[in-house]
Amino acid sequence: MSTFQESNASQERPRKKLTIRNPKPTDAISVHNLIRASAFVDDNSPYLYLLVCSHFAQTSVVAERNGETVGVITGYIPPAQPDTLFVWQVAVDPMMRRRGLARAMLKSMLLGEACKDVDYIDTSVTADNGASRKLFTSFAAKLDCPLKESVLFDRREHFLNLHDSEHLLRLGPFSTTELRKEKDEKLDTSLQPDAPQIKVAAQNESHKIQETS
Repeated sequence: MSTFQESNASQERPRKKLTIRNPKPTDAISVHNLIRASAFVDDNSPYLYLLVCSHFAQTSVVAERNGETVGVITGYIPPAQPDTLFVWQVAVDPMMRRRGLARAMLKSMLLGEACKDVDYIDTSVTADNGASRKLFTSFAAKLDCPLKESVLFDRREHFLNLHDSEHLLRLGPFSTTELRKEKDEKLDTSLQPDAPQIKVAAQNESHKIQETS
């Protein structure tokens, strides 16, 4: 666990903690509530998120601010693809968007011990999910790796027209060497001038980040 102090001028302002860590079973309901509030993320049962926060905790992360869950990424390593992290769902609280939090959570997942042998990231997105496409395109650029797209599950063949086609985005192969060398990465707050300044760095189990209100 690492603690980071912001380095800018607002020393008089009270600081609020933002922590990126692996989820626990007790996070399942707050994760479910955040997913339910996200427009482009399919809602599932609370029990499923309890399983995710239990069985796939080491390949998932939550972002917590003052005890409230403000971000989550769920993922797993497919048994037949031990070199691949499949990112299943990404959700960020509206108040925390456009600050680089999703990318910071992705970085935290990728640098975790469970992903030490990962050379690829897979995820699926619908055609109209511009936010996720932008996130993974920018992360591929950060990793300096290829990004390939193909249809994973077809609307007609797999969903019987009940769901839009899911497109597979495959990032890799890549190396995390340079990512691990990074000390602190300031999250982008330029789109929200009054947003708190946040820093995040590579971790083993969790990040603790200081921000100003």
